[in-house]
Amino acid sequence: MLASSVIDASLTTQNLTFRPGDSPVSFGVSVINRSHQFASFQLEILAAGAHKQTGWYRLSPEVSTAKSTGDRTDFKVEILDSPIPDFVGTVNLMVRVSSPQFPEEQRLMVRLTLEPRIESNHLRLALPIQHLQVYPRNTVDIPVTVKNIGSHTTEVVLQCQELPPSWLVDSIERRLELAAHSEATLIFQCQPAGADQVPSQTYPFIITAQNREGATLETQGTLEILPVGFMQFEVQPQQQQIPTKRPWLPHVKAHPATFKLLFQNTSNLRQTVELEVRGPDVQHCPSQTTPEPASLPIGDITTIDLTVSPRRPWLGWAKQRKLEVKPWLSDPRLGSCDPATQILLLKVFPIIPLWLLLIFCATLAALIFKPTPITHLAGVNAVQLSGTSGRVPLVISAADDCSMRSWGISRWNRLQPQGALTSGTLPKTCTEQQPHSGAGLLALTQQAVRSLALVPVNNNQVFAGLENGSIQAWDINKGKPLYTLRDNRDKTSDRILDLTFARSALTLYSSYGSGKIRRWQRSRDVDFKPKPETVFSLPDRFAFQVWSLSLSPDEKTLVSAGQFKRLILWDVAKSTPQQLATNSTQNRGENDFFWDTTFAPKAPILAASDSDGYITLWNMRRCETLPGAKDTPLPQQTCTQQSRWQAAETSVRQIQFTPDQRWLVSAGDDGKITAWPMTTKMTLDSTKPPKRIATLPSRVTSLDLIANDQGIWVASGSEDAQVRLHRFKPQ
Repeated sequence: MLASSVIDASLTTQNLTFRPGDSPVSFGVSVINRSHQFASFQLEILAAGAHKQTGWYRLSPEVSTAKSTGDRTDFKVEILDSPIPDFVGTVNLMVRVSSPQFPEEQRLMVRLTLEPRIESNHLRLALPIQHLQVYPRNTVDIPVTVKNIGSHTTEVVLQCQELPPSWLVDSIERRLELAAHSEATLIFQCQPAGADQVPSQTYPFIITAQNREGATLETQGTLEILPVGFMQFEVQPQQQQIPTKRPWLPHVKAHPATFKLLFQNTSNLRQTVELEVRGPDVQHCPSQTTPEPASLPIGDITTIDLTVSPRRPWLGWAKQRKLEVKPWLSDPRLGSCDPATQILLLKVFPIIPLWLLLIFCATLAALIFKPTPITHLAGVNAVQLSGTSGRVPLVISAADDCSMRSWGISRWNRLQPQGALTSGTLPKTCTEQQPHSGAGLLALTQQAVRSLALVPVNNNQVFAGLENGSIQAWDINKGKPLYTLRDNRDKTSDRILDLTFARSALTLYSSYGSGKIRRWQRSRDVDFKPKPETVFSLPDRFAFQVWSLSLSPDEKTLVSAGQFKRLILWDVAKSTPQQLATNSTQNRGENDFFWDTTFAPKAPILAASDSDGYITLWNMRRCETLPGAKDTPLPQQTCTQQSRWQAAETSVRQIQFTPDQRWLVSAGDDGKITAWPMTTKMTLDSTKPPKRIATLPSRVTSLDLIANDQGIWVASGSEDAQVRLHRFKPQ
């Protein structure tokens, strides 16, 4: 046969005797390669009448190495146990010799005589399943088979050892009566603890059996706790910047950014983690991890510091660096972390911030190309704030340079020229200088403008009182002159010091350096009449420069104030005057003035500011004529003085109540604009400090204010030819 010519096998013996429990017995098998190629050989031992069972014999070597033609391989077969448990007699063993290189095989026969086992223990113990698997907190059954091969009934005690007793349901011990020549299967039910208490690994256990005679058997098995849970991955904070504080300032040295990487091990796997930092910006951001690698205990939160030290540019914009962190776990059976990666954002500011560079460039450019500022060319005499004109909001200003200008308010709450003069080349002003720009230039009057008055409500026209006694009306939206008012009977070119409108805008009052006051009338929606309707005059010895006009809220009383600190109360209907008696200790020389007067918007309270720096409030409902006043050329009236305080060391030029009457705003020669708190009874609230709105470098000559939802806007004109805008937010 072809098999005998390829595989040549022989036995060292064909008969063996073996007693289970004694030392192993063995026999040899020699195999010679009779083929014409290299070949390896292997053996398999089969016992007749036995179920497929392993572990009863041992083979050496298990597989031979490849042999050339004519080479021999010697196998040794050791019998360790009976192939048929508890069998006594002769068993035929078939030895199968085969090779992966050939389809044929060689079979040999050995007779094995099994003698009775000499022992006192008639128990047999086995684990049908030697390796079991279970998840934490789940239940698994450990079956145990016990067999009594003796001829008498016996009591057996079984114990499950090595596993934690708390895992075993009921107890670690089982008892049973086992009849002769019988077997039984018992169950140990096991329920491991939670995942945070039981690491995933293989736990060996031992099952012992003992009968009443004291004979003991044991068998071993393993219980594998399967992995469960996940690894939570977080970053705190996920976005940082360098430097961490005040990045808009220069920082030559800045600390690196440290990200806190938090790992919460909610699985039952003991893990270590290594971090991979990747992304397009990783080359610009060297990083270091502490610790590396890091251990992640079960059930704990572990913090790993990732320190990033980016390279910072000297100049330029702030750069957004993006890094991706990928954790690599030592045991990937449950997959990766949750989430698998985290994105880190790092905003890196330059060492020298861009704004500083821009300021330097702007300063350099300003020094090289210094623009000529758009201002008046002489001291500002009057400002008016309009909130309802076609250019909302709007500031109108007038000055000694014979010009009127209009200013808008930019989005940065700053004044900027609004509109332009509509006609021709710019002529020179009365200062013999040509305006720097036509931007915002409303009018050139050829006369110094002493006062301004906006038409109430619409604010679409402005009236200017000039040095020569004329009043010019201008259309604000069109930037065009309308007409001129002048008393032709006045041949003195008396300068106009103040203008004020009645609320209806049908009556206009003007005051003069001679002390006269003129009232101008018009019908609705037409021009004022060219001649004054009424001229208010005092006896010559009481005449004075009238620097301020104020109408009472009921418009029945007109107050004129000025030189010699005189306050005259005019009955508008009768054109009759009365002098308000003031503090007798005040200075009343020709260089002493009441510079400004104003009424509270909603109360009969008159306020006046003077050249000594005082502000005085009177209650005009509590007035009475002094005895014998009717027999004098200028009757005197006394009114209750509400408050009087020194607001400055020098002249207070302008005062005005806020629309809600909670504050009185003043300004004067010291350059300070101050808001004074008022009580509900319209007296100075001494329990609250005044609020400084602004401190200017020169004398404030004019003031106006309006209120809107953004607060209170205050416009000021000063001796340095500047018009300024201030914002006041009462608390």
